[in-house]
Formats: sequence, C-alpha cells, structure tokens
Amino acid sequence: MIIDTKKYGQTSAAKILSLGNKNKNFIICFVLRSLIRNFVFKPLLYYHEKNILTLIILSTALTAMAQATQPCIVKQYNQKQQKTPLAGVQVEVRGAQTATSAANGVVTLQFATLKPGDRVPFRAATKAGFELMNKTAVEQWNISRDQKPFEIVLIQSVYFTQLKGKLKQSSVDSYHEKYEKARAELEKLQKEGKLKEQEYYDKLNELEDRYDSQLKNLDAYVDQFARIDLSELSEQEQQFVELAHAGRLDEAAEAYNALNAAGKYITAVENVRKLNEDIVKLEDEKAQQQEAAKTFFAVLQRQVNTLKLAGGEENYRKAGELLKRAALADTTNVEVVYEYAKFALDQQDYINAEQFLLICKNCSKNSSNLFYELLALGDLGRLYIFTYDISQAEQIMIPLLQRYEDYNNQLGEFFLSQGFVAQTQNFMGIIYVQKKDYTRAENFFTQALNSYTNLFANYPETFRSGLASTQTNLGLLYSDLHNYTKAEEYFLKALENYTLLFFRTPNEYRSDLAGIQHNLGILYDDIHDYTKAEEYYLKALENYTQLFNWNPEAFRSKYADIQKRLADIYMTIEEYAKAEDYYLKSLELYKILYKKQPTDNNRLRLAWIQFNLMSLYANNPSQIELYETMLTAVLDSFEYLYRSDDSYKTIVVGLRNRKGLRCLQNEKTDEAIELFKSAYQIDPENAAIYLADSYNKKAYEYAHQNNFAKALETIDKAIELMPKEANYYDSKGEILLMKGDEQEAVKMWKKILELDPDFLKKYEGGTDFYKQLKEKGLLDN
Repeated sequence: MIIDTKKYGQTSAAKILSLGNKNKNFIICFVLRSLIRNFVFKPLLYYHEKNILTLIILSTALTAMAQATQPCIVKQYNQKQQKTPLAGVQVEVRGAQTATSAANGVVTLQFATLKPGDRVPFRAATKAGFELMNKTAVEQWNISRDQKPFEIVLIQSVYFTQLKGKLKQSSVDSYHEKYEKARAELEKLQKEGKLKEQEYYDKLNELEDRYDSQLKNLDAYVDQFARIDLSELSEQEQQFVELAHAGRLDEAAEAYNALNAAGKYITAVENVRKLNEDIVKLEDEKAQQQEAAKTFFAVLQRQVNTLKLAGGEENYRKAGELLKRAALADTTNVEVVYEYAKFALDQQDYINAEQFLLICKNCSKNSSNLFYELLALGDLGRLYIFTYDISQAEQIMIPLLQRYEDYNNQLGEFFLSQGFVAQTQNFMGIIYVQKKDYTRAENFFTQALNSYTNLFANYPETFRSGLASTQTNLGLLYSDLHNYTKAEEYFLKALENYTLLFFRTPNEYRSDLAGIQHNLGILYDDIHDYTKAEEYYLKALENYTQLFNWNPEAFRSKYADIQKRLADIYMTIEEYAKAEDYYLKSLELYKILYKKQPTDNNRLRLAWIQFNLMSLYANNPSQIELYETMLTAVLDSFEYLYRSDDSYKTIVVGLRNRKGLRCLQNEKTDEAIELFKSAYQIDPENAAIYLADSYNKKAYEYAHQNNFAKALETIDKAIELMPKEANYYDSKGEILLMKGDEQEAVKMWKKILELDPDFLKKYEGGTDFYKQLKEKGLLDN
C-alpha cells in the first residue's frame, strides 16, 4: 500500500490533504502559517512598502478644498555625478491631469480641488527604459506653500536591474558564507563535547530558521539599498555604498560601524532633550540638533540596510541592536520606534515586536498621528495571527476594519482606503479559518475579493497581486471544503493573474506562480484527473528547479515535495520507472533537509518516501535487495518517531512483521522471532499469528537437528499464542512422529479433528503428518 503524504503549505500554493488514514496532526502547524505568509502576507507587505506612506492623506482629505498648482522637476540619476533634467516623463497624480516633463525636466501639476499643504496621492512617473528611483520621497509629497518644486528622480532600468542583481548575488553569497561558518562552529562545539546532541540540534534549528526568515526579505532590502542616491551622500559614505556595490558587503558594514551613526543619533537626541530645557534661548541650536538627529537616523537606516545585505546572524544581531538603541533613545519618536518594531516582527522576534508596536500605537494615538497608529494596529493584528493568539487578533482587526470602512465611506470610496479595507478583510478571513468558522472565513474572503475586483478595474497593476492572493485563499478554502468546482475556478483565475505578474517581474513572482501550479496539481490529484495533475506538477517543478538552483536552502523542501507528488502520480498510473526516479530524487533532498533540520516532521517526510519506495520494490522480485534496504530504513525512521509518539504504533508493528517475514524467507528464524516478539509486545492482536508462524518454523529447525525437546517446547509456544489454530497441532504431531512417539502423535491428530473436523478438506491429499500416520497404519487406531 502506498502511504499518501500530501501536505498543505510546503509551497506558496500547497494545501492540506490526507496522510494515509487521513491523519493530519503531524503537519497542522504548517497550515495556517503558510496560508498567512504566502497567500496574504506578500500583498500586504506590498501595500506597506509601496503605498502605505500616503495614508496620511486620510487625516486631511476631509478639510476644505481649493485649487492649487505644484511645479516639479524630473531628473535622471547619474550615480555620483549631478542629476540631469529628463524630458518626456509622464507624471500621474490623483486629482490632476497627467503632465509630461519638458526638455528642462520641468512639469507643472494643476490640482482642481486640493490646496497648499494637502497630501498629493502620487500614482506614477513613467518613461520607456526608466523607472522611478525616489519612490519613498514622492509618496510623502504635500503641495508646497512656497511653490518649491518636487523632485522626481528616474534611473535607467537596465542599470538598476543589473545593480540589484549584483547586490542580490553578493548578499546571497554573504549569507551562505556566514551560515556555513556558524554551522561549522556548532559542529565543532558538538565534537568538543561542549554541546549535547539535543542542544546542537536545537541551535542548528534556530540557525536555520533565522537564515530562512532573513532570506525571505532579501529582495526588499536589495531594492531599498539600490535606491540610495550617491550624489546626495558625503564622499565618505559614497565609498561605503560603493563597497557594497562591489560586493564587499562586510567591509561596507564595518565602515558604517566605524562611523557610529547610532551613537551620533543618540547624542543628537540627547542634545535635543537638553536643549528643550531652554527652548527660548536655544531654539536655533535645537533645530540644528533635530536636523542632525534626522540626518544620522537616515545614515543609521542605510547602515542597517548594509548589514541586511551582508547577511549572517552577527550582522542581523547588530542591525537589531542599532535600531533598538535608537528606539529606546526617544520612545516618543514613533518613526524610529516603528522602524525597530517592524524589524523585530520580520525577524519573528515577537516579544520585542509586540512591546515596541504597543509603544508606537500608544504614542501615535496620544499625538493623533493616524499614520503610525494604523500601521502599528495592523502589524499587531498580524503578530497575533502569527502567534496563534486569535482572540487578540480578532479584537484588533474588527475595529480596525471598521475604521478603514468609515474612512472609505467619508472619502467616497477612495482607492487607498479601499485597499486597506480589502487587506484587512483578508486578515479576517484568515482569523476565521483558524477558528474553523468557515462560513465567516468565506464571507470575508468574498468581501476582500469584491474590494480587490473594484480596485483592479481602475488600478490593475497595483492590485493584481492582492486580487490573486484572495483568489488563492478562496480556492484553498473551497478545496478543503471539497467544493472542487469552485476551488478550480478560483485557482485558475489566480493562475492567470500570477502568470501576468510573472511575465512582468519573473524573479519576484516565480515562487507564487510555482505555488498556484502546485495547488492546481493537488486539486486535480484529489479528483483523480492524473493527466492534469501531472501537467501542473511538471510546470511547478520547472519553476521550483530554478528557485532551488538560485537558493537551495530556501526551496529544498518545496523542490523535494513536488518531486514526491509526481512520484505518487506515476505510482498510481503504474509508470514505475518514473515513480522510482522521482522518489529517489526527493529522498536525497529530504535526507539533506533532515540532516540540516532533524525535526520529527522532517523525519516523517523521509519515512513516507522510504515507505513508498519499499512498496514499489516489493512488487518486483528483481529488486528484493532494494526492498530489504528500504524496509530497514523505513522501520528505523518509524521506530525513532514511535519513541515520542505512540500514534505510530500500528505502522511500527506492521513494519516489524514485514521485516520478520523477510527474515523467515532468508532462513534467519531467530532474528524473525525477535522482531515478531517486539511487535507482539506492542500489539498482540496483529502480531500473534506472525510470531506463532516463526515459532512453528523454528520448531522444525530444532526437530531436523534431533533436538526434540527444544522443538516441542517451541511449537508449544505457537500453540499457546494460537490455541485454536489446528495447523500448529499438525506440526506438533509431525515432530512427535520424528521423535518416535507415535502414541502422542495420534493424540495430536485427534485434537486436530476435534478443533477442525474439516481440516483435511483444506489440504489436497492431506498434510505430511496425515500421510505419515496413514503409512504407519496409525489412523485405524
């Protein structure tokens, strides 16, 4: 029998399925975390990173409106050289007609209703071959009261792509080097006896989790670092950034460390505090120190980003310490406090994340800073979902959703507030999935879908990812509810959107595309459409192969899982050569995964692959040695798991019996008896017959050695186990004849007929015992 090991959440598109007898317990911890991180979390991060800064407009959009103009100048980024005017750039903002920059880069925006001081909802600045560089700055524009021009900076797309690619490769290499160094140090400590085996594995798991978590955010760090404007930095800091561009990330990080930006920021903050005591006399100096604090915090942010790019446990520890020092220096500065809280949340440091998000929320509320209050509330809700504190998450998200809906109604369905409504509706859906209230989950996911659909109609490129994630959530929900028609409908819609996103930015969306292909493969597998299941699994495999080649540590599990699923398909449709090939590939990957992360869950994955290979080889006599090898391996794996979880009792008993039978076939009777004994001790009902048979065989071995005392003693053990089984009395009678005790042998024959009057009908011509009795004329007696 093939044991099914389909799982939910091993990729950004996997879902929970049965495990043999529908036992889901071993993987349930992966389910909701994967649903949150992969299907909703990415678009939510997209919102936070790309659009959320403009949320401040919500607090001012209801004030009186008046016509205003705003001059802008569009420039081309030239690295360290001064930026130059750029013509032909289309500038789009909400509330004004699209305008194009002239030869001198100047463009003027005409607003019909906004007035000086109002926030400008920026949409895009586009020109073929270029892309926006200073996106964070333009998303925070207010119409200038003194008509100071906005600066829009564009960078050549080819240079920007190459720079990000180089930075990412350098960063990935740096992460890998530090990971291997840290792992080697742990191995050294274990070999020296300074770490016990369990301590070693615990620390190795922690190390792996940290690196996996850090790598997930690498694209955002690379993008942020690539946007640093060299022309606006000091010569000294230009050198630091250029070191990073050249791949010398550790040197760049060390150079920033020597600059002591955190210390200077803290000094400036402390100076501001001192100067506040005499604000009248020292107003000018205070302003200078505030500006210094702002400047050095910007330097500190770039230092932290450099450390993130360099990667490694030590660099992330430094980054966290620097941000935490800055946050503690002035807990009323919500921007700085939030920066550290967000860092801690991304690193899954939920204790510090919660502490500083609460500080941020309270300070923002007290100062009526709507922007950071809403940011902190949303992140607190996410944190409680991640930590399975569903009650807390629900208490935060319900009123937060109401606030977003109120803003949306007040602003006339303003697109940004609609986006936050959709995002929070998705969160609510996840909360009710965790609470197993699937009706409410469906309701919120449907509301989110409607919200994203409306937004997508007007802003397709901005909201396509959110729409796709919601379609995926609904597909997963309907699949788990066995409504496969609806599940297929939503998965195919999500596939269409992820395909378009993939063609636009392959590196960013390859994992999502592989995930939805994986989901479709599982769905068709569930409904036994193996042709389509194979088609989508192979497509997913193609993408996971590229992802695995780029980052083996992050994608090894997904790469192994998709190959295991293909093997299951080929086993089902009896293409055994292909099944063996994919099982062996996934087996090697899971061996590496288990070595790096020796958790019970990874051991279980490994065990099921071994089990399926064992079952494959069992059907082919020419592969009997491979069968025995895999049988030993899978028994070892389940024996290990059984020590801490007795739910594996049945399969351990079955495997011990299987191995015992092979021992009997190989004339290793003593070894078989020990295996059957161990199985009998766990489950007498299912092991008694095998143990009795092994005693029966051993009794004959003793008899052929003329050791009749042992032979009779052993066959009596079989009879004791199975007292109503006539065959064992037949064996005992034959042994008695071999011994020469004809009288007792005849008694055994009478006992056989007493137990089973139709005994002879089962054996054509009679058993050997019967034939010998007849030849000797003992039956007449």
